[in-house]
Amino acid sequence: MICREQVEAFVMVKQHEHGKVAGELAKWFKEEHVPEEGRREEVLRAVSNHDRGWIDLDETPFWNDAEGAPYTFIDFPVVPKLTFYTRGLDEIEADTAYGALLCSLHFERLIETSGEACPELTAYQEAEAERRSRIHRELEQSRPIGEDELYYDARLLQFSDDLSLYMALNEPGSPKSEEHPWWTEGFSGSEDFSFTSGRKISAEWQDERTLLLDPFPFTKSFEIAYSQRRVLKSAVAEKGIASAYRETPEEVCRIVLKERPE
Repeated sequence: MICREQVEAFVMVKQHEHGKVAGELAKWFKEEHVPEEGRREEVLRAVSNHDRGWIDLDETPFWNDAEGAPYTFIDFPVVPKLTFYTRGLDEIEADTAYGALLCSLHFERLIETSGEACPELTAYQEAEAERRSRIHRELEQSRPIGEDELYYDARLLQFSDDLSLYMALNEPGSPKSEEHPWWTEGFSGSEDFSFTSGRKISAEWQDERTLLLDPFPFTKSFEIAYSQRRVLKSAVAEKGIASAYRETPEEVCRIVLKERPE
């Protein structure tokens, strides 16, 4: 679950909903390095489904007593999270082996960044390293992976994931001074795309409905729509997080992505 706290409520977005937004962002991304026989459709499906392992977990949110807030993807207990990561990757691989390779690499980067450590995590990493090696071997026999291709597709997944998270974790319309700390210096890795000329892509709210990006990474301006729930803290106190979440209706958040004017 993705969650941001307001004075009277928790705004909650399902991980798979965020993943579908990431897939829509990747769809409109400026195409640069696209091999002659690229795997664009597989990549788009992988980006859209990279967090599908959270589908069942997010049906009923859990309460974090220590934080006085719902558990999120950031602080959810490691062992069950790894179980559902593995399940999600298995489902992705059943659809696209290359997509599973991309997503497995993506999770490995997130784990390394988090600095978490436990025996279960080590076992997960060893199993995923074997998955990636196996996929490489299998694709080498049928459709070899170009080094530049994999690097570009991994960066596309990373950026699409980051920008989708940005929209969910930042209050729409909030000033740059209140930006989530992960992105105060721009989107990490985005400087590797050739159209940025070595600059990191950054975002800034124009208003509650419009997000400005510079350099602009898409082929056109477009609107993103996704579902969220604004769960009142008073309802959580009265009924508990599971009932309060279940009884809160979904609302649609709409955001237009535009190029920042000169």
